[in-house]
Amino acid sequence: RNKFNPPAPPTCWSSSVEHIIKATVYTYICHRSITHAIDSASPYSTTTYALAGIYALWMVKNELDLILKRLQRKLPPGYIGFPILREIEFIRAISNGGIMKALHEKRNKYGTIFTRSFFGGTTIVAGGQDDLNWIFNNDRKALTEVAWPPTIVMLLGPSAVANQTGKYHRVLRRLLEPYFAPRFVTNYLKCMDETTSDELESWCEAGEFHSSEVFKMYALRLFYVSAFGNVDEEMIASLHDDFKQWLGGFMSLTTKQIPGTSFAEAMKARDRILDTVDVLIDKFMSENPEDSERAQITIMGRLIYGKDKDNNRVMTRDEMKDNILNLIFAGHDTTYASISTLLYHLSENKDAMDALATEVSTLSDPLTADELRNAPVLNACIHESWRCDPPVAGSFRKAVKELQHKGYSFGAGSVFNYSILMATTDEKLYKSHEKFEMRRFLPKDHPLYSSDIDSGIDPFQGRSSYPIFGGGTHVCLGKAFAQLELRVLAARLLKGYKVEVRNPEKVYFPVNGWNIEFELTKRKSM
Repeated sequence: RNKFNPPAPPTCWSSSVEHIIKATVYTYICHRSITHAIDSASPYSTTTYALAGIYALWMVKNELDLILKRLQRKLPPGYIGFPILREIEFIRAISNGGIMKALHEKRNKYGTIFTRSFFGGTTIVAGGQDDLNWIFNNDRKALTEVAWPPTIVMLLGPSAVANQTGKYHRVLRRLLEPYFAPRFVTNYLKCMDETTSDELESWCEAGEFHSSEVFKMYALRLFYVSAFGNVDEEMIASLHDDFKQWLGGFMSLTTKQIPGTSFAEAMKARDRILDTVDVLIDKFMSENPEDSERAQITIMGRLIYGKDKDNNRVMTRDEMKDNILNLIFAGHDTTYASISTLLYHLSENKDAMDALATEVSTLSDPLTADELRNAPVLNACIHESWRCDPPVAGSFRKAVKELQHKGYSFGAGSVFNYSILMATTDEKLYKSHEKFEMRRFLPKDHPLYSSDIDSGIDPFQGRSSYPIFGGGTHVCLGKAFAQLELRVLAARLLKGYKVEVRNPEKVYFPVNGWNIEFELTKRKSM
């Protein structure tokens, strides 16, 4: 059978077998616990057994509710698993690289929509083009809202744009979108180009292999220079260290800030980051009053001084801090993952690297936005690298009312995880999806174009067939900025240097991509 067009999903009864077995196990535990509670002479033992029995009884009710949902087609097929064991298995899959294997197995067995447990909750995973279209359309109609796991909500902050829905989200988007538009972000091209050239020169002069961790510092420098026009190395180093600890809390299974745990340490790091952001806001306001050019043409200026249509300041100080943290994070790890992953794929595909080096050697100096935007091999390599290893594996939405899809009725509160990893490895959309093939995104009139591998998909549109930046009203604000900084880095690097890559290591969390070590040597003029 065609593994990407599986037969009809299992019947409701076959999907309910798991819950019948679990309900039986919990019933037995409940019976034994209550029996021990009655027979025990110790008040402590009586209480412990009674609580265990009550918990087991509650779990029986939960399994019976899930059986009912299966029978009423309110829940797609898919194994959920036992508490704790399923969380351990999920973490193990992330740590040993089993995420894609698990997704492929479930897609082969159930199709593009199925049920699984995620951080203790029942989640509906959707990875087909039609599924993502449905989710993105519901997002535009305000029929869903963002639904990050509670730990991530706390780490991003209550006011972060990534956590918002409804009227406040629309206000924030209207305020910020013009300053993330493709034409607007070209204001940053000069400082990006200069910063990138300096970074590449320093990496080369060191005459040694560097860890891809340096790309995180590079991303912070780009943010800092874009906002302030200069660099404070001490503050950048402090942010880098705190972000590393902050990201360590994303895999936490509880929001309890137990001293010494990764989540407690991550929340402390968040407080330190916000203190640093406080200093950054004061610095920006002291150097750039509201009517200054930088206040008007930078993202930092719009966050601080932005006003709504009634000329009222949009954000409080705390809201500014949450959203600046959100923007730094969005560019920090995704930039690092994008660069290291692109270099990994180019090092594994010499023909693509040679074609890209040849193309960028013809670009003018200084670089221009139009040339970068219209460089076919450059953009094809970037888009294919993102397709093979999207930095963000997916996102979450929650239904605010009952929704219908593929014969299922999803009640209000149902949580959906749309899978970018599944969408970009759909064999119906991408032939030989497991291979890096930048030719699939080349224009038909390019000499390297091949109809055998052509996807027929325009990645610039960023629709459900290429959802690297998400979709709906919550599509990534920084899409154009991310594209520009990666174009500049790739063009400058291969225009002036040869790169050697070693020790690649696949990672899935907190961002998806490759860790590498790399060394640069000066390229002779081509």
